[in-house]
Amino acid sequence: MGAFSYLSSAADKAKNGARQLGLPVARFEQFQADTLEPLFIQHAARYAIPFVRRSGVRITRLEAGRVDCRLPLKGNVNHIGTMYAGALFTLAEFPVGPLMLATYGLSRFVPIVTSVRLEFIKACKSDATVTFELPPARANEIESDTLAQGECAFTLTGDIVDAGGDVVARSHADYLMRPRRK
Repeated sequence: MGAFSYLSSAADKAKNGARQLGLPVARFEQFQADTLEPLFIQHAARYAIPFVRRSGVRITRLEAGRVDCRLPLKGNVNHIGTMYAGALFTLAEFPVGPLMLATYGLSRFVPIVTSVRLEFIKACKSDATVTFELPPARANEIESDTLAQGECAFTLTGDIVDAGGDVVARSHADYLMRPRRK
């Protein structure tokens, strides 16, 4: 059993026990969904994929509808001393999984990347950051369409910026959201 499943199962057992004792659990469920799950995802997600861990990617902010990530230059340098294109690709692709988990929870949906296009704008000579946002109206639309149709295609874009705030690459990624099989 994975760490996500283990913690989710433990939380469910605690909630069921509280319900049996007649204790209110709505506030805890909201706290779990809004705070505990995103916090856990923020700190544990990079360990789920060894390559991501080795690259040094860090989630610096995670909440429903938003993720910010940072990638260090150190350890990700190419043959000419700038950020390796594959490392920038990792920074463009990895954060959306945690974003989806923070937005929809751990057990309802599975996002599947179907294509990622990275437009390289200028050489990156420092740490790099990216932000992906999913506005509430669009998140609700994706959820509704996924439940009604069994899947929903959507696109997320993000600018990768260097330490000086200059855009060094732009990501356009297509995803397919499906309900998680039980």
